[in-house]
Amino acid sequence: MSGILHGLDMFHLAILTEDTRAAINYEAPEALPGAVNVSVKPNAESESFYADNGAFDVFNSLGDIDVSMEVASLPLSVQKKIYGHKEENGVLFDSIEDKIENLALGFRAKLSTGGYRYYWLLKGKPQLLESEHQTDEGKTTPQPAKVALKFMPLQHNGRWRGKAEDGTTFTEGGKWFNKVVYEGAALTEPTGGTGVGGDGA
Repeated sequence: MSGILHGLDMFHLAILTEDTRAAINYEAPEALPGAVNVSVKPNAESESFYADNGAFDVFNSLGDIDVSMEVASLPLSVQKKIYGHKEENGVLFDSIEDKIENLALGFRAKLSTGGYRYYWLLKGKPQLLESEHQTDEGKTTPQPAKVALKFMPLQHNGRWRGKAEDGTTFTEGGKWFNKVVYEGAALTEPTGGTGVGGDGA
């Protein structure tokens, strides 16, 4: 019996630098400490086909995928990298010329039976970061960063998420965050560089 999911940790981000039918490349994943929550909502449309006086089949089409994540802090160094902000004398500037990067997002959740379920969301673009602050009223009020992203399938192979869990035929949990797992072979590729895919599906 599969375990019940609870908890969340190990946010990782990786910049997607190339996504074509022929090849795919990511930068090495970087840990983002302080995972608070994450929500993944695929937007799909369903259309029923009727035959023999009743519903005969249902066709589903996937649109974009809405993802919201909350993290204890989104450091300025991370904001500079993913939003393309320019830095001058230690000051970070938001600009209409900023180039927002496509990202992969990895994380894991605990299983009540022991071990974890692991995830990689493979191609998403973060929306501009909202800013909200509140005065302390007799006690410190935490103000975590809330990031909204739009994910989509890869051009390379049409995939948008990879997932695996301990206690099944999967045994590579220790390698999950070394590279973005866009295909099974990524778990056995050498670390220390970006992964290059083969022919697209």
